[in-house]
Amino acid sequence: MQYVRAPFLTLPGDSPIILLVGSATGRPHWQRHAFRLLADNGFAGTVLDPYVPGDTELPWRTGWLARAEEAADVLLCWRPLGPWPVTRAHRTHVVDRRRPAIVVGCPADAGWQEATRRCLAADVPDLPVHSTLHATVEAILRLLEQPVAHTRRRP
Repeated sequence: MQYVRAPFLTLPGDSPIILLVGSATGRPHWQRHAFRLLADNGFAGTVLDPYVPGDTELPWRTGWLARAEEAADVLLCWRPLGPWPVTRAHRTHVVDRRRPAIVVGCPADAGWQEATRRCLAADVPDLPVHSTLHATVEAILRLLEQPVAHTRRRP
């Protein structure tokens, strides 16, 4: 398994690529926990992490995030900052299967995530929202077992 953190973006040939997206506020180390869960469950691909300690704007400012999303097979979205980026990513994937699928999780114990859960249930009722990071990782691994998950465009 390969771990790539912004601003670097080295990509392997055909192994699956997961891009970690979501809130870096409050719990800036959920990305490391997600990486460990993926490793513990046998994921052998690449994990792209946009979190840069001390400079959370760098991935957007440099275009890293757009290039990483283009390369990813799936987006692991944990603790999203509202429903709109999730809805956009999901609808983009539905229209163009070469765009990455999104698997989303909102922790049940984070009150500020309740509004996101309600909006996602209304806007994209076919998109499951998981309550734990572990369940979100398991859902990604199930998705990647399907051959259709590997349809990304190569940058």
